[in-house]
Amino acid sequence: MFTKSLSLSVLLLVFLLNAQAENLDVQQFMIKSDASTKVLDAKSELTMILENEDNQQRIRKLTAFTKLKNDGVSNQRILRFLAPADIKGTVTLLIEQTDQDDDMWIYLPSLKKNRRLVSDNKRDSFVGSDLTFGDLIGHKPSEWNSTLQKEDTFEGKPVYVIESLPKDESVKTHTGYSKRLILIDKQNAVALKTDYWDESGQFLKTIQVSDVRLVDVDRSKYQFMDLNAQNHQNHHKTSLHFDNYKVNQNLTDSLFTPTALEKE
Repeated sequence: MFTKSLSLSVLLLVFLLNAQAENLDVQQFMIKSDASTKVLDAKSELTMILENEDNQQRIRKLTAFTKLKNDGVSNQRILRFLAPADIKGTVTLLIEQTDQDDDMWIYLPSLKKNRRLVSDNKRDSFVGSDLTFGDLIGHKPSEWNSTLQKEDTFEGKPVYVIESLPKDESVKTHTGYSKRLILIDKQNAVALKTDYWDESGQFLKTIQVSDVRLVDVDRSKYQFMDLNAQNHQNHHKTSLHFDNYKVNQNLTDSLFTPTALEKE
């Protein structure tokens, strides 16, 4: 009798999980995932480690500032390099735009001036790392056709496995990606692992995050403290580690302007 009851319970659980997956509005879930790590504002210190196929490493130190725009959806981000000497003073400003191309600026201390980047630069490597400018800005859910492939577990967490394909050729061209396969935590909607395919359809790289923390309880916002990216074509790796991550710092909009990039 006990075994029969247990079997019925398992079948009921499987039925409920399948029903949940069938009722999942994938597009809305992708929007939720996109917003899951967008805090009102934050500042932090970052360590970036670049590693080539010969296991040689370069270490960079940065400060990062983020702030949501008034629309509550689009993010602004400044990354300022502190070390080593060959990149110290380089600053990038990345601003999401909901209904137009994102704004991207870079300040190069050797030239002592700002340079505005164009849409095609979103696919470019961010200062030699395995992350693109587009990866850092974020990929708008509205520009991708996303479908649920299956449910799974990843490092002990229940996840949705979602395939995202660019809605048109311009999205593919600007991002450099023909497909993304994303493992998203069911509970907090944070993307834990993403596989990327290049424009020609070849498997390109994997980005994985860990040490995900609830950083704003009232707004249910999360932040990963570690990120690891691996390029499967050139065997290059990039890791990012966040230190002293602090939210709700009352950062001003004036910090996120091209003219502010030249200031220390």
